[in-house]
Amino acid sequence: MDLIITLVGSSHTLRVNPHDTVSSLKILIQQKLGIACESQKLVFVNGCSTTLEDDSATLESYGLHSGARVTLLVTTPAIIQVFLKNVKGVSSTYDIKPDETVNHFKSRVHARERVPVDQQRLTHESREMNEGKLSDYNVRAHSNISLSLRLRGG
Repeated sequence: MDLIITLVGSSHTLRVNPHDTVSSLKILIQQKLGIACESQKLVFVNGCSTTLEDDSATLESYGLHSGARVTLLVTTPAIIQVFLKNVKGVSSTYDIKPDETVNHFKSRVHARERVPVDQQRLTHESREMNEGKLSDYNVRAHSNISLSLRLRGG
């Protein structure tokens, strides 16, 4: 089926399967239009506005059909605060975006705490954060992240 994606003054037709998920539609939009998935808000207008909120839901579950118009709103991720407890047990506050990468956050921790990136061990909810985005580790507003040092030795 063909969906028409509208974005401030322009329209784009995308070929999708009714069984595709909202997430796969966002990935297709990212590939075709270069807009990051986490910055997309999709709204289907069919008499009333329906926000496509559940990324795991199928397009047909929202009642989308061939020729349906979906409005694409580009948003910026909100800045949230998290707390980092350092090796001395002192907490400090960091302003982050949920799509910030772990490596970028480690660089910021290095700048403030003076702990080299390769010696940092960051954990959140008992999971060590190595790569990817902070949101991949369920980091959200007011989360507590623990910093410990990697053990040296051989």
